[in-house]
Amino acid sequence: MTAVHDKQAEFALPRPSRRPSRRAVQTSVRRIVSLAILVLLIVAWQVTSDHFIRPIWISSPRLVWHDFVVTAKDGSLARNTWATAEEALLGLVIGTAGGIVAGIVLAKATTIAKVLDPYVLGAYSLPRIALAPFFVLWFGIGLESKVALVVSIVFFMVLFNVKQGMQSIDPDLVDAMRSMRAKPFAALWYVTIPSLLPWIVASIKICIGMALIGAVVGELVGANKGLGWEMSNGLNNFDTTTAFTALIAMLVLAMALYYAMAFIEGRLFRWRDTSQTGSTPM
Repeated sequence: MTAVHDKQAEFALPRPSRRPSRRAVQTSVRRIVSLAILVLLIVAWQVTSDHFIRPIWISSPRLVWHDFVVTAKDGSLARNTWATAEEALLGLVIGTAGGIVAGIVLAKATTIAKVLDPYVLGAYSLPRIALAPFFVLWFGIGLESKVALVVSIVFFMVLFNVKQGMQSIDPDLVDAMRSMRAKPFAALWYVTIPSLLPWIVASIKICIGMALIGAVVGELVGANKGLGWEMSNGLNNFDTTTAFTALIAMLVLAMALYYAMAFIEGRLFRWRDTSQTGSTPM
C-alpha cells in the first residue's frame, strides 16, 4: 500500500504556485517607482510655482490641468493634437516607404551608390531647421510643408538602416534561393523582406520622435494649427500655461506612438529577442 502511494506521489503533477513570478514582481516595482517619480515631479513643480518662481514663467500643474480640461471641452486640444499627429504620421509613412526603396536600390546597385554617396551624405547633413522656411515658402503653411519636412528627416534614417540591413543578409540564404532558381520576387519576399523587417521596425521606432520634431518645427516656422503653433502662440502672449499644455500633449502623443510601435514590434517578433531586432548605424 505504501509502495502504491509512493508511486502515485512520484507521478503526481506539481501544484501551480500561487506566488507571483520574479519577473512580475520586478515589473510591478518598476511601475510603482515610475509612478512615484512622476508624482514627485508634479509636486515639486507645484511647490516651486507656489513659493519660488512665479507661475507666469513656469505655470503650474493646477493651471495646466485646468487648461487641459477647457481645451478638451472646446475641442481645440483634439484639433491641434490631430493636426500634429497627421503631419508626423504622413511624413513617417512616406519617408519610410521612400527610404526602403532607395536603400534596397542603392544596396543592389553599388556603382550608382558610390556615385550618389557624397550627395546623399551632403543632403543628410543639412540642418532640417534650415530647410523648414524653404518648405513653407514652396508649399505654404498647410499640411504639405510639414509633411515634406518630416519626409526629409525620416527618409535618410530609413535609407541608411535598410542599406545596412541589406549588407547583413546571410549570403547562404541568397545562394540557396539562386540554386533553386527562384524568381527575383520570390527572393525578395522570402529572404530580403524578412531579413530587413527588424531593421525597418528599429528605424521606425527611432523616427517616431524625429517625425514629431519635424512636424513641430514646421509649425513653429509657419502654421495655422497644431501643437507647435499652439505653443508658439502661448509663448508670444506670455501664456506659459498654454505653452506647457501643448508641450505635455506632445509628450503624451510621442509616448502613445512609441508604445503603439513597440506593441506592433512585440507581435511581429514574438519568436525572437527584441534586443536583436536591428540597430541604427552611427
